[in-house]
Amino acid sequence: MMVDQPMGANGIVHAAGGYGPPGGGYPPGGGYGGPPPGGAPPGGGYGGPPPGAPPGGGYGGPPPGGFGGPPPGNFGPPGGPFPPPAMGPGGDVNTTLPLVLSIIAGTLCCCFPLGIGGLVYSLQANTAKKMGDMATAQSKAKTALIMAIVGMVGGVITFTVLGVIQAMQNS
Repeated sequence: MMVDQPMGANGIVHAAGGYGPPGGGYPPGGGYGGPPPGGAPPGGGYGGPPPGAPPGGGYGGPPPGGFGGPPPGNFGPPGGPFPPPAMGPGGDVNTTLPLVLSIIAGTLCCCFPLGIGGLVYSLQANTAKKMGDMATAQSKAKTALIMAIVGMVGGVITFTVLGVIQAMQNS
């Protein structure tokens, strides 16, 4: 069957073909792909330079100074001649681990005295670290860590002994 006029799915013959009103829809001759009604500005659109930008576009050249090239003889072996950055006297103090372990010892392992003591010491270590007293922070964090570990081990031993006693009573 030969069709000399394009026909839409609803059986209406369209002069422009396909779907939509005759003439191609709104705006006439335009649509999403056409130029704006007043014409396109020079150099506009996506990817073009914004109005008032310097000629050439892009981000320009590298910043002044820069990092330069690699050092003479390339970078050297891993752990090369550069010393690691110094952390200060005593290094950085980890106060998060004692805090987390104290919370676990006090809640999950049910060893409240050691868990609460470790929690207090870890908070004191955090305060000393913020004040810049690294020696005090390190000693309090160590005490908190020891209390938390002893509390967790004590809790595990207590639960194991209670479980064995319970199993022996049920037999």
